[in-house]
Amino acid sequence: MQTFEDVSTLLRVAPDMLPEVTDVESARTRIATEIKSAESAYDLFAQACRFEHPYTVSWVHRPGERSAYLSLELAAESLDDDRHRALLAGVVLSTSMSIPYDYRAHAAEELVRLGLGAFAGAFQEVVDSYVPLPARSLEAKINVPTDGIDHLFTIPDTAEARIDLLITASKLKTLETRYLLAGRVLGHAQVPATTTDAERLIVEDAGTTMIAPSDYLVPWDQEFPGPDGAGITLAELMRIVLLCPEFKLPDAKVRPILVDFYKSILRISGRSIIGLSAGVFHVEHGTLATPSYYYQGRDSILGKGLVIDCVGGAILQNGSFLGGGFMPILIHTHKHIRKSGGSGASERKTIQPCIFAAEAGARFPMDAVGLFETVDYLGKEAPFKGIRAIPL
Repeated sequence: MQTFEDVSTLLRVAPDMLPEVTDVESARTRIATEIKSAESAYDLFAQACRFEHPYTVSWVHRPGERSAYLSLELAAESLDDDRHRALLAGVVLSTSMSIPYDYRAHAAEELVRLGLGAFAGAFQEVVDSYVPLPARSLEAKINVPTDGIDHLFTIPDTAEARIDLLITASKLKTLETRYLLAGRVLGHAQVPATTTDAERLIVEDAGTTMIAPSDYLVPWDQEFPGPDGAGITLAELMRIVLLCPEFKLPDAKVRPILVDFYKSILRISGRSIIGLSAGVFHVEHGTLATPSYYYQGRDSILGKGLVIDCVGGAILQNGSFLGGGFMPILIHTHKHIRKSGGSGASERKTIQPCIFAAEAGARFPMDAVGLFETVDYLGKEAPFKGIRAIPL
């Protein structure tokens, strides 16, 4: 075992590498002792809790004994109220795009328990200054060119310009997240009771009163600044990610930007993974871009190359694992319906949507190949344990 004199180096170690350098209990005790007594160690730990580089996959974010994240557990056990409050407020209010949504929500819930203290004004400022993102209007959609099947949109010519689109969208969506949680912390907005099976699965899995199922209703028509001053929708951004080669590589520059994009845009939970060449997309049927659920819980994985068409919706609870190994798999969350005498094109635009659900620990096997038509399993048992279809 190796002993790190530098707390910064110890905090950088990834969970799967920690056993190679020290044991969890020793590392935990070391961090707890240091952040109690040394200002520099506290500052480094606070950076880790904001998922700032190079601490985005630190071992301190593994599950705790009594909470979803060891880092939040260590903060509660080791810090006095003032420092603890400051750390939690820093997490909820941070503009870091790397902080998972559920992590912010758990920190927000703990902050409410502890009391806002001097941070009440900062939270109110977030609420007062927020400007909602626009949505593409029906008139604008009618003016978008089409090839008869899909609408056509401009994709920037360079990888750098495409990467800039993702960064801009991630920043703006992070501001929306801060606004949502700040309102709940201040008590301006309440989380409604669940009324559907899908909502129950989300709330049960997230495990905090600060999260509402509607947080995961993805507004595909939401617009962000695009090329040449034109707006580009969230759905179009997701397709750019799937179509363009720079986002398929395990690259030290691009991959963190892509991961931050998923964390902010889709609000995927901590320790969850969207694998290389895997992804989520939404294609309008006519002008229809109804919001649909996309929830991906802690430690859940979209395997390499697996793609989810989210026109219906998808809920992946914690620890679920869907395919992988670059096997060609499309999870289809709506079915095209052909009416008698109808054309092929009309079939494409007449659909029955539903929600694909993978319950906690479920596994869609790596050797599965092809199209999984979720609608076919409404009211029926799916071939894989823990996988099911939920009607809308």
